[in-house]
Amino acid sequence: MSIDFSQKTVLSTKELFRQADFDNILKCVHCGLCLDSCPTYRELGDEKDSPRGRLYLMRGLWEGELELEAEVIDPLSRCLDCRACESACPSGVPYGELLEKTRGIILENTQQSLKERILRFFLLRGLFRSTNLLITASWILKIYSASGLPKLITNTFFAKLLPQAFVFQQHLLPKCSGKSFKRKHADQILAPLSMENKQEGAAQIRKENLRVGMFSGCIMDVSEAAIHESTLTLLRHIGCEVVVPGNQSCCGALHVHSGDRKTAREFALKNIAAFENRHLDAIITNAAGCGAQLQEYHHLFTETNAGKQKDTRSAADWKKFENKVTDILEFLSAYPDLLANLPWSKDEDTVLYDAPCHLMHAQKVDENPRKLLNSLPGVKLVVLNESNWCCGSAGIYNLVQPELSAAVLNRKTASIRQTLAENPKASTIVTANPGCLYQIRAGIRSNNIDLRILHPVVYLAERLLLNRS
Repeated sequence: MSIDFSQKTVLSTKELFRQADFDNILKCVHCGLCLDSCPTYRELGDEKDSPRGRLYLMRGLWEGELELEAEVIDPLSRCLDCRACESACPSGVPYGELLEKTRGIILENTQQSLKERILRFFLLRGLFRSTNLLITASWILKIYSASGLPKLITNTFFAKLLPQAFVFQQHLLPKCSGKSFKRKHADQILAPLSMENKQEGAAQIRKENLRVGMFSGCIMDVSEAAIHESTLTLLRHIGCEVVVPGNQSCCGALHVHSGDRKTAREFALKNIAAFENRHLDAIITNAAGCGAQLQEYHHLFTETNAGKQKDTRSAADWKKFENKVTDILEFLSAYPDLLANLPWSKDEDTVLYDAPCHLMHAQKVDENPRKLLNSLPGVKLVVLNESNWCCGSAGIYNLVQPELSAAVLNRKTASIRQTLAENPKASTIVTANPGCLYQIRAGIRSNNIDLRILHPVVYLAERLLLNRS
């Protein structure tokens, strides 16, 4: 990222940070227990690229001892925001919140390069705002993939001639559908499947009249269609009414991670309006990063600049919305009896499990998804060695920091090889975040590892015999 530091802010750096509700920075006691959990510190060995070092930098900005200069900003930009440090921290430092607020201040008070301004305008503030543009982009990528060019680039001599980052990006391409999931099901009340009526115990969930909303996201809305369709199938099979609001938007996670809190607030206001009056018992997500962002919208409205977007909702309104947001695996885990009554395949299978950072560290969801998958008849679930280690995807980190991302992915790939060597019968690895799925899929493809990678709900739907007709 190229930044012009000649632009001066009207307020001092200290004043900017004092407006951002930053007092939680004082929770850090600089014990260093976070160091070994940090991917960038483990790769670079530099204290500035550790959570403790970055918190020192942020505190220096907050206290007015440091200024928004390259030596300060660069280490903050290199952070993956995986939040593994939060799980390691004994003091409860909300590192992710502090980092994201800092990046927001940096973006709003430094001059970005022309290239970055163009990319932000057309991608983050253009493409992700428009379902029509996302559908168009999805069609283009679908045609590109069908042309065979990605395989030509990755599987022939071109792989040695072209830049390695470009070659790797061919492996990263999502499976685009060219269609919008939310438009397909927009605002319908999708009833429980009729075959569910024959189940003993199904009356439990119908008695409660559970109605859930499905969050479709932006890229996921037009790609990896099997994930959303499998989520919908599972919810209806256990007796839920499902609503997919047609006016929902991107969650804003990519924007928050890159400092664009203004656009993220816009998306937050759209999403709470889309879901709040539909009498929902839960809002279901199947992307760990989206779920984490939806559960933390209130952070966007605690600083002075938030008032400019005319949010009239109280903190209680945001908490009510956030408390309904639930990862699909966590939601299904709450109904073990209903799941047990479904007709599952009993074929024996060994499955490797990878825990997405924003499911484990941000949403604090880890045990129940593993229990859910391990409860399937015939399935042996093996947690990946270093399952809690970041894969290096981190939104678009693999595009803006390709070398560091590749180094982090190499460690994940080595972990997969080791776990696979210990469990040679495994043919599938599952992970519950699309960014992780793309990154790990690219890693195993580029290293010729014979594994398929799926979202857990796709694997669950595959095992469901009722879904095989």
